[in-house]
Amino acid sequence: MNAKTDRETPEPEEASLPDAEVVDDATPVDEEQEELSPEERLQRERDEYHENWRRVQADFQNHRRRQVQVIDAAASSARRELFGQLLMVLDYLDMALKTPVETTEGKNLQVGVQMTRDQLMQMLAGHEVEAIDSSGAFDPDWHEAIETLAAEGVEPGQIVETVRTGYAIGKDVLRYAHVKVAADPAKTDDGADVTED
Repeated sequence: MNAKTDRETPEPEEASLPDAEVVDDATPVDEEQEELSPEERLQRERDEYHENWRRVQADFQNHRRRQVQVIDAAASSARRELFGQLLMVLDYLDMALKTPVETTEGKNLQVGVQMTRDQLMQMLAGHEVEAIDSSGAFDPDWHEAIETLAAEGVEPGQIVETVRTGYAIGKDVLRYAHVKVAADPAKTDDGADVTED
């Protein structure tokens, strides 16, 4: 070989350098898939699609459950507000019935008021609204004490009088019963807020 030919022909090491600089774009996953058979690739894709489908289905179920909770909470809030207003109407009917009447016209009117109250109570009972029992011992879960009384012959903590009837739906209190409670005689001596009955 002459010098000219030696210069034109690159050395074998120099010829392999450009190939060494080529960056392999294939990721390890691609290489792994190239090693898989077509059936295995299809199975893997199927498994991925199935897993994605299950994930979307779970997200949808969670979304639907949250929506049901939001709707139930809104319905419960609206129902409580409506029943609260109806209970005020019931209070007015009760006050009207407590008014003493002597004339025939007044008594006839009272009968009409009683019938209206009975119809309202039937409607409330149809929605499971019930009066809270205010007899016996004071229970802060159901009652609100508005006054304590030094009542003779009544054990401390017993309800002496119901000032306003309370109502509940099951265990959910719509309105606490306002009651007067018998005081502990031992506490009456230290200047506690106790009213003589």
